[in-house]
Amino acid sequence: PLDAVPFRERAWPKDGTWQFVQACRLIEKKGLRTSLRAFAAFVRQFPRARFAIAGEGPLLEPIRDFARELGLANHVQFTGFISQADLRELFYRSHIFLHPSETGPDGNQEGVPNSMLEAMATGLPVFATVHGGIPEAIANEVSGVLVAERDHEALAAKLLEYASSPDRLASLARAGAEAVADKFEQERNVRQLENYYFEAATR
Repeated sequence: PLDAVPFRERAWPKDGTWQFVQACRLIEKKGLRTSLRAFAAFVRQFPRARFAIAGEGPLLEPIRDFARELGLANHVQFTGFISQADLRELFYRSHIFLHPSETGPDGNQEGVPNSMLEAMATGLPVFATVHGGIPEAIANEVSGVLVAERDHEALAAKLLEYASSPDRLASLARAGAEAVADKFEQERNVRQLENYYFEAATR
């Protein structure tokens, strides 16, 4: 329902105070170590950048330790579970959404992550991976940016490339919101499903 996550233009930081966010369950397939490695490279050029990781899960302490190992203790905030209203406000305060999903050790993959769709709808540019259902929502370098799974160097390079070109970030944000409205908006999908049922019932 897009009325719950309306689009909002972002003011891109000119002083290096970039705010990143990832919202997910803290498990292997969410690619959190890839996010942190890419963010560590970004921080070397933008030392005032910050990264909020919203969610809970079994990897909380290992990921917190990993952030410390990368020297990011003062740059990464672990918010734990937060309400939908607080998550939306975090999205609106942020500039980039990370979701570099990867295939789990058991072969498990994601569909289309709902938090990613909500972030796109609010106007957050999304940087993710070619994984599972994610390419159904994102056309690479049109409505978001996709890199290969576990490729933190490619992810960092794209983050730095786009941070130096706010107009391109704004274009990603607008196209991402349009893609969600076109493919995933609730009422439109309900109407389409009703049409399919009606067509099947009248055969």
